[in-house]
Amino acid sequence: MGNVVLRARLFIPVILAAALLSSACVGFSEPRGWAEPVFDGNTVYVFLDRDEFAAVTLDEFGGQALWVFPDGDLESEKEIDLEAVYGSPLFAGERIILAGFSGEMVALGLEGRYIAGRGSWHRSDVEGAIVGGATLAGDRFAFGTTEQRLYVRSVVDGAGVPGWPADGLALDGEIWSQPVVVGNVLYVGTMTGKLYAFDLVTGQELWDRPFDADGAIADLSYIGNGVLFVPTLRGEVWLVDVESGSARGRAFQAEGWVWTRPAIRDGVAYFGDFDGLVYAWDMASGRTKWTYEAGNKVKAQGVIIGETLIVGDEGGTVHFVDVATGIRRNAVKLDGAGKIRAGLVEKEGFAWILGTEGRLYRADPETLQVFEREVRGLP
Repeated sequence: MGNVVLRARLFIPVILAAALLSSACVGFSEPRGWAEPVFDGNTVYVFLDRDEFAAVTLDEFGGQALWVFPDGDLESEKEIDLEAVYGSPLFAGERIILAGFSGEMVALGLEGRYIAGRGSWHRSDVEGAIVGGATLAGDRFAFGTTEQRLYVRSVVDGAGVPGWPADGLALDGEIWSQPVVVGNVLYVGTMTGKLYAFDLVTGQELWDRPFDADGAIADLSYIGNGVLFVPTLRGEVWLVDVESGSARGRAFQAEGWVWTRPAIRDGVAYFGDFDGLVYAWDMASGRTKWTYEAGNKVKAQGVIIGETLIVGDEGGTVHFVDVATGIRRNAVKLDGAGKIRAGLVEKEGFAWILGTEGRLYRADPETLQVFEREVRGLP
C-alpha cells in the first residue's frame, strides 16, 4: 500500500508539472536564468543577471570585469533580447554562442562584442523557448525548445545544416533538457519522458524506439562507460545504455522530483531532489549508501573535492557533506545569493557557486567556509 501511495504522490501529469514549474517553482513566467560559471585560466565567464554576460579576471579578493554584454550604448546590441539564459556559453573557435530563453541566439567575438560582418551573428528563427541551453558538437550546436522541436545549427552563422530540418525536428514533448553528444550521436529527452538517439550528421534516429522513462526528463547527462544518467520529475532515475537505448538495471526511486546532474566517484552517483534530500547511490549494486537532508530543493549539481561533497540548495545554503558517511561537516547560509540552481564548478581545489542574484562565491573544503568574490568594474 505504501508503494502505491508513494507512486501516486510522485506521478504528476506533464501539463500540471509544466504549470507548476512555469510559476514560482523555477520562475519561467519571469525568467531569471541560471548557468554555471565557465573558467578559462584566470578568467571566469558568468551571467550576472538574466542575459547580462561578463568576462571577469579573478584576483585574490574577487575579480575585475573585462567586458559585459550587452552594452547599452551600442545600437547593434540593443536589438538583441535573450531575455534570460539557462545554459552555459559555447566557445566555438573565435565565437562565443549564447542561446536565450526568448529563442534568440547570438554569436559574440572573443572580446564580448556583437559586430556584424566580423564573425558575429544573431538569429531569432526558432519556435519556442530554449530552457536547457545548447550543446556544442564540432562545427554544429544543438538545442531543444518548448515547442517540441530539436534544432541542429551551424556555429558559423547559426543557420540550418544538412540532415536536419531548418525549422527543427518535431519530437513527442517539450524539450527542457540540454542535449548530450557522445561521439557522433545526439541524445535528447522530453517532458513526456521520451529519450531519443540521433546520428548527429544525418539526423537519422538510431534506436528502434525511444526509451520511455515514464516521467518528464528535465535534465540529462553522460557519465561514461556507455551510460546516460536520466533523472525524471517522477523521482525515478534511470541508467540507459547509449548503444541499445535500454535500461541498465532497475530505476532508483527518489522521494521528490530529480532535476539535476550527478557528481560521480567510484561508481557512486551523488545527487539531490526537490524534497531536499541528497543521495549516494551505488549504481552497480543499486543500493543507497546514505541519504542526507539538505532541507530545501536541490537543483544544482554538486562537486566532490577530496573527501567532501559540496552541494547548494534553493534556499541559498551550501552544504559540506562527508562523501563516505553522508554526515554534515558544515552548512553555510549565503545572504543575498538568491537560489542556487546553476551547477557548482571545481577549480584549483575550491567549489565556485553562482546564485540567481548573480553573486559569485568560493567554497573551501578545507576550512568549510564560503566567501563572496565580488566582481568589480561593472557598468
